[in-house]
Amino acid sequence: MVKVVGLTGGIASGKSTVATLLRERGAAIVDADLLAREVVARGQPALGELVVRFGPEILTADGALDRKALGARVFADPAARADLNRITHPRIAAAAQAAIAAHAAAGVPVVFYEAALLIENGLHRGLDGTIVVSVDPATQAARLAARDNLPPDAVEGRLAAQLPLADKLAVATWVVDNSGDRAALAIAVDRLWHSLEARFGPLAVAPPDSPAEDVLVTGWPSAVAIGLCAELLARDPATTVCALVPDDAAVAAPTAGWPEASRARFRHLVGDVAAMDLGLSTREYLALRARVTTIHHAAALVTRGGDAKQRSRDRVAGTRSVLDLAAEAPRLRRVVHWSSLRAIGDRRGVVREAPLPTPPRFARADDRAAYDAERAAVGAMARLPVTVLRVADVVGDAVDGKADVATALFRLVARAGSLQLPLPGDGLGPLQVLPVAYVVAAGATLGAHPRAAGRVMHLVDPDPPTVRAALDRVADLAGRDPWRGSIPRPLARAILRTPGFERMAQLPAAMLALVSSSNARLDASDTHALLAAAGLPCPRFDDWIGAVIAVAPGDAAEAEPALDDEPPDPLA
Repeated sequence: MVKVVGLTGGIASGKSTVATLLRERGAAIVDADLLAREVVARGQPALGELVVRFGPEILTADGALDRKALGARVFADPAARADLNRITHPRIAAAAQAAIAAHAAAGVPVVFYEAALLIENGLHRGLDGTIVVSVDPATQAARLAARDNLPPDAVEGRLAAQLPLADKLAVATWVVDNSGDRAALAIAVDRLWHSLEARFGPLAVAPPDSPAEDVLVTGWPSAVAIGLCAELLARDPATTVCALVPDDAAVAAPTAGWPEASRARFRHLVGDVAAMDLGLSTREYLALRARVTTIHHAAALVTRGGDAKQRSRDRVAGTRSVLDLAAEAPRLRRVVHWSSLRAIGDRRGVVREAPLPTPPRFARADDRAAYDAERAAVGAMARLPVTVLRVADVVGDAVDGKADVATALFRLVARAGSLQLPLPGDGLGPLQVLPVAYVVAAGATLGAHPRAAGRVMHLVDPDPPTVRAALDRVADLAGRDPWRGSIPRPLARAILRTPGFERMAQLPAAMLALVSSSNARLDASDTHALLAAAGLPCPRFDDWIGAVIAVAPGDAAEAEPALDDEPPDPLA
């Protein structure tokens, strides 16, 4: 049975440095402070409770918890500190128990539980021992002032709010003196290590080999789903991928060009993501649940056929079905919910990489459905490792020859400008489009990145062209005249909301929605930093659009859905 040893000390005593030194020697550490940050992250229920109790002044400009502002409120107020503990401590304790259990399941003999208030909260009782990091008062005060840039009176207040060191030493099993420099501390930790091993035996164990990835991808046969499967199989020769497909016939053509090694690790299940148990038999569902490690729910990005209400029900129901599967999967590492920029609706100003605090207005039922599905995924973050990707419109062909809306629009402009679509607002709004190859590479990277778990991320162009500039560039590359004509943006939104407009030809309606994109400014700094570090900077529009329209005229005509020659007037 796993042994649990507490690690604590006063503020600025150096307990985190001791934890780092233990971790470097191979110890398993559960950090209560890290868990505390996770339970009050953006989108977590605890953060909402803290705002209700302490007010919005404890939030930063981007909606995250301002820990220093909260600290200033609670350190001098015992009642406030008690309320903070009431809100956060049960959640931290539950997360700690789960982390310790995971280490135990992996065969770790001893887990160190690092917590600043271990003794104050009585958590040391029942542990297999307690380590207290000690430091003389003058050194502690100097370190605290330097670390947090505090004036003397604030330092005194922080220290006075802590349990006296003598009380902590009275219950300590081991004491580590950190009054000296880092070298002296390393020697003290070495002595501690030997003492611990004398009692418990070897502390470090070789980490077990991580089980191979078994990924489920929904949304087949969209370009994103097909591209994701190929990308994941190509990245890791040990990964297996399962696609949820509408029928057996949908698989042969997309996989025909894959390497034999990829096809050997690919399988498919015929089902319906919006149905109970994904439309699978009991045997298929249980086998999938037992194997799956990562779920890429790309079906949430796809607008299916049928009327708007049915599409909305399917989108939300499909997301809930995937989350139900994830909650029961014992090997699950990540759920990636592929949302759309349409989920932000008509929101203005800066949109952060965070859950939307209130529902925006929507021009189309499909956009509202994207928001509702995303909201379900965000709500599951408290219990599941979910990453939500808000994705720009994707440009690329599925292997079945069907072009997405953005691709079809660009090719129509390149061919002859045969669809005379006036541009809302003279086309000066941003056009957020990305090539499918970059989208699937970025999505696969973020789906495996530890810092992306529990996050909403924007997979967008950091420097998008305007609608007018993009279409003029396409026309220029194709040797066509630029488009002219515009309609007021409010009128475009009114057209999209007009009853009966959804019954028009799907492509013109979707195209108007595409070029009527929001003027919101999308903060994607975190996403771009992670992707740049992984060697995936976002490509410029001018660098990839030429390849999209460089198709034979006959091929382009076959790839695009037919348009009504004279679509009905939605305002008539």
